[in-house]
Amino acid sequence: MKNSIVSVLFIFITSMIYAQKIEIKGLVLDKQTMQPVEEATVQVKGTNIYASTDNEGKFSIETTEDKTLIISHISYQKKEVLASNAAKILLDEKKVSLDEIIIASNPLDDISHSIVVMDDAKKGSQPRNAAELFNDISGFSVQKRSATASEPSFRAFKYEEMNIKYDGGTKIVHACPNRMDPITAHVIPEEVSKIEVVKGPFTVRFGQNFGAIVNMVTRTPTPDDYGFHGSLQNGFETNGSNFIARGELLYAKEKYDVTLNAEHRKFGDYTDGNGIETPAAFTTNSYSVKMGYNPKSNQRFQLDWRQKFGKDIKHAGLPMDSPKDNSNSLGFDYKIQQVSDFIKSISVKSYVSAVDHLMTNEERPSFMKMDAQTPVTSQTYGGKIEFGLTPTKKMMLFTGVDADIINRDGERTRIIKLRPDGTPFPEDSRPVFIDKVWQDATSSDYGIFVEGTYKLSNQLALTSGLRTDFVSASIKDPAEDTTIMGGMVVPGFESLYGPGFDAVSETTFSGTVSLKYHQKGTQVQLSYGLGTRSASMIERYIYHFSIGADSYEYVGNPFLKPEHNNQFELAFKHKNKHINLGISTFYSSMKDYISAIVRDGDPDFHKVFMSPFTYAKQYVNVDANQIGFEAFINYKILSSLELLSDIAYTKATNETFDEPLAQISPLQTSIGLKYTKKLYWLDLRTRFVAKQDQLAASFGETEPTPSYTTTDFRLGVEPLKGLKLGAAALNIFDTAYYNHTNFSFTNTTDNVVGDRIYEPGRSFSVFAKYSF
Repeated sequence: MKNSIVSVLFIFITSMIYAQKIEIKGLVLDKQTMQPVEEATVQVKGTNIYASTDNEGKFSIETTEDKTLIISHISYQKKEVLASNAAKILLDEKKVSLDEIIIASNPLDDISHSIVVMDDAKKGSQPRNAAELFNDISGFSVQKRSATASEPSFRAFKYEEMNIKYDGGTKIVHACPNRMDPITAHVIPEEVSKIEVVKGPFTVRFGQNFGAIVNMVTRTPTPDDYGFHGSLQNGFETNGSNFIARGELLYAKEKYDVTLNAEHRKFGDYTDGNGIETPAAFTTNSYSVKMGYNPKSNQRFQLDWRQKFGKDIKHAGLPMDSPKDNSNSLGFDYKIQQVSDFIKSISVKSYVSAVDHLMTNEERPSFMKMDAQTPVTSQTYGGKIEFGLTPTKKMMLFTGVDADIINRDGERTRIIKLRPDGTPFPEDSRPVFIDKVWQDATSSDYGIFVEGTYKLSNQLALTSGLRTDFVSASIKDPAEDTTIMGGMVVPGFESLYGPGFDAVSETTFSGTVSLKYHQKGTQVQLSYGLGTRSASMIERYIYHFSIGADSYEYVGNPFLKPEHNNQFELAFKHKNKHINLGISTFYSSMKDYISAIVRDGDPDFHKVFMSPFTYAKQYVNVDANQIGFEAFINYKILSSLELLSDIAYTKATNETFDEPLAQISPLQTSIGLKYTKKLYWLDLRTRFVAKQDQLAASFGETEPTPSYTTTDFRLGVEPLKGLKLGAAALNIFDTAYYNHTNFSFTNTTDNVVGDRIYEPGRSFSVFAKYSF
């Protein structure tokens, strides 16, 4: 008996000793090149114990030798190994990547001042459009013209000053001059798996670029998805009785894959923190089909087709609504890797997109006096051919050509119902006016570029690039002289600008140089970029349309000079087992920055239509600058609990007018707690935005924007395998607030005309997603 007890105790004690946690050290390498894979995540399976590899591919983690480790990286296939076999782990590259622009396994090889954002917490609520995915990214703010006509700005960059695309190259260009239909309104938010951001003109490989580059990446199957899979998702939000339904089907094998996505969104008018109802309703139906074929492990063909159908869209900050907003896009891509020792890759990207948009005032008070209908269209197509070359083991070179061509057209028809004295015109003799919106405009940009990275040492890399763009713009149907009330003649484009107004061309140059140092979780970057942007179609050719945050009519200027952004940026980042922190400081000297001024007293710019202001604004070049910083500190309190915080500030000055630049967001900061377990997660975030009293008088900014604080809480749980349930309480304290860049109410009820569009008040949302 005693011997049996002793034996049991011996076995128990031995097993306890064996099961004690020990420090497991390992090495992660690229299977093909045998180079270290940095910033790979090493997780003990079934736990929240994580570690990351350093710049030598090394890691250490506390566990027992019988546990399984999961190794994952953005550029490699996920792999599972026993902890006892972790001394050397070889990773296979993911299938050829066509959608990302930031994919390197070593930060020294990647684009300077670039970040990748993957925020699962957003899946606990229903964004109105993809722009809301940017709300919690440091340095970004969202400008709201309506619930769907919202788009992000970054620092002092907005509109075409930012190069926004999805899946590495596809653009959808708005047809509406009021930007009712930006690219963020044409991408299914739930389909975006991550957002890639380059903070300035620090790469020349992705088209003409003045400020930030943003790439919204939709999901592409990996080897982990082989077989037949799918998901069904429903969500509901109380403030507006908002509903979404979405489905996805995926069939993937080694040689080919097909992904189908479809969604339905029906949102209503919401109530802000003051209890005022804001017109915000819309209905959209969208679907996408992505097909891939992999003839060999180093090659991939990909076809991406998507359509969106929008209707009954209310635009609180714009003079009309949209009974129709439809779009489609088609992308065809090909890439081959490891062609030879010298040619690392050859990639070809091509796309075509179109927007068919209708604006009317049928639901507005102005319809009593005038019936206005504005059908407009845009067609965009382009592509890129790029070669990745390795002249030496220490050098990576990219060179190629790209193109983007935009065509827009449309007219506004105005049927006048009432005379100036308020008496009605007979229905069969109402005056009809046709206003040219785009004047049948075309613009094209053909570019050639070369960019290389040279490793000066294992810790230091030098990147430089040069780019030339050949840009042209023209109109075929220019606006003619207009006779307004009282017999006054306002000049059309030819009378206003003279010879050469209808066809302009220019050659621009861009470049960048940067140094990047990286060692054992610490990274320092110093960069200079010269970003160049030619004037947009609106800035060149719009003719007496109210398109801004104010109610002024705007007049384009075909002879605008290209903008030049001389941007300097210094960044520091450090990451270890418990803390991840970073700071970026920047300064931009912006020459020939494009702005607009009021032409007070100039009869050539007298208003033509119904603006409350007598004289229009004209686009002009000015000199400007911006300076600021972004910083973040994330601290892992426990393996499952993380403290998140960030702060961002930009100060921008119009040097020509000696005043602040218009529409610049103030200082903003956020702090949050995120608790993540295998079967549930919790996320609490508070965001503070300071008062903005840096106002541009020439732009019409007269009233400071008050500060505000909002708090959101999200949670999720997986009660059954494949079933995820989530809920969120948004703006918990029902704060009444608006962003500085938000538009004001236009052409609506008298009690809110001219007031800024407030964001939604308190709201609760739930969602359910079943994956199989």
